[in-house]
Amino acid sequence: MGKSASLAFVTLLLGAQSVLGDPSEATNKACTDLKNALPGKVLTPGFLQLEYEYETQQYWATNLREVDPACIVQPNSAQDVSDAVKILNKYPTVQFATRSGGHDPNKGHSTVQDGVVIAMTDLVGARYDAEEDVAYVKPGGEWNDVISELEKSGVAIAGGRLGLVGVGGLLLGGGLSFLNAQEGLASDNIIGWETVMANGSIVNVDAKKHPDLAQAMRGSGGQFGIVTQFKAKVHHLGNVWGGSCVYDESKADQLYAVLHDFTAQGAQDPKAAIIFSDLVFAAGVKLKLVFYFYDNPTPPTSGPFADFIKVSSACKPTTQKYSELLKKNGDPVGLLNARSFFRTYTIPHIPARPQMYKEIRDKLAELTTQFLSIPPLIRAIQFSVDFQPFPALFGKISATKGGNAMGLTASDPDRIILIFQGAWNLSDDDDLAHGIARQLTSWLDEVVPKWIAEAGMPENMYMPLFLNDAMWDQPVMQSYKDYNKFKTLQKQVDPDGLWSTRAGGFKY
Repeated sequence: MGKSASLAFVTLLLGAQSVLGDPSEATNKACTDLKNALPGKVLTPGFLQLEYEYETQQYWATNLREVDPACIVQPNSAQDVSDAVKILNKYPTVQFATRSGGHDPNKGHSTVQDGVVIAMTDLVGARYDAEEDVAYVKPGGEWNDVISELEKSGVAIAGGRLGLVGVGGLLLGGGLSFLNAQEGLASDNIIGWETVMANGSIVNVDAKKHPDLAQAMRGSGGQFGIVTQFKAKVHHLGNVWGGSCVYDESKADQLYAVLHDFTAQGAQDPKAAIIFSDLVFAAGVKLKLVFYFYDNPTPPTSGPFADFIKVSSACKPTTQKYSELLKKNGDPVGLLNARSFFRTYTIPHIPARPQMYKEIRDKLAELTTQFLSIPPLIRAIQFSVDFQPFPALFGKISATKGGNAMGLTASDPDRIILIFQGAWNLSDDDDLAHGIARQLTSWLDEVVPKWIAEAGMPENMYMPLFLNDAMWDQPVMQSYKDYNKFKTLQKQVDPDGLWSTRAGGFKY
């Protein structure tokens, strides 16, 4: 749907929007100052109303579309963002949030009831600098925008695996990518950040000149400033091979066995990558969805990745442009149109426990059975757990590029990043859905130490939480081994707590 059509559609929804809240006097004054300083770039329910309503609907999770900010700022330059931050500093009680692509479903992260939203709607796109062999990437929009533009020059940057994922949030949160085994985390490849600091100044953070701040910005979210442009190392590539395949439960044992082997051995072929998603639906239906990627026009014929392909399926991954693959991966997810959560957990690869993937999936199915069977069945759509291999190789590459906030190193164990997701329709079920997510990670808190002990593995392996996949109440920063170092640094660049007390996101 084009923007004009979307705006027309939103007109029909105006009467159905939630009742507006009551912004504070300070917030109303801040919005007035913003409108005066940035004419035509600030939307409110009473000024540029159609555009305002359109912007409030640009969130992937429908639970965030119910939130009504007091005003929405649409900057188109770093200076615009600087002006906005300076005005916000005059009103210390006003809450605000920054939105890039709107894919994060967490409440309070990219929108704020009766506060100010800085929406990167007009800061979109990327360009390749052949002389420097780097890409300059804006934080707004989604990965479809970035990859399709860079592909014209035969390059990409490590980024989203589904094209609809937002740009800025992924690059600041760490960033899983199909290119991780070759390039490290997406954030590891950022070498420059055009950043609006807490005092409104515009600073070009350089990885060589500011190594501590650069490391902190690779995985700390937006706690060090609002990034208006990234400078990134590129990855040269041509056509790739890939696609997604759906499998029924009859293939479960084969797929779990291959997944276990790939988690341990897959990094030996760094061109190969997967996302392994276990989905649970109503009426006890269980499916596997595997996203395949190989950085070559043809896949290998032997090895752990080839073993996946040998599991029979009706699907046919193909040779295609990287941009085409990402778009196809994301399009079905974009149609979900539901309330949603993410919740994450990090576990080690346990060679002696190939059954743990099924155990985790079965626990998910057990906890969601009641929800998925509550009439009407359309109340809950699906729940899933993604098993995302996170080999030690990622840490080795990260260390060579200056490190990141997660503190990955060459001596890391092989890990698996879990992301639990839920999709449902009714706000009355929010607490139930979030409760299921918390029960899952509480159960893992109990059983994973037992699994590790039974396998005779070290009990103190470093298992930081992965920011991009976390729920708002998870202690992501507190799980980082250099938490105190980054907390001190954050306080130094933000002494008045603009980001730490007034903006959305995870906090040191």
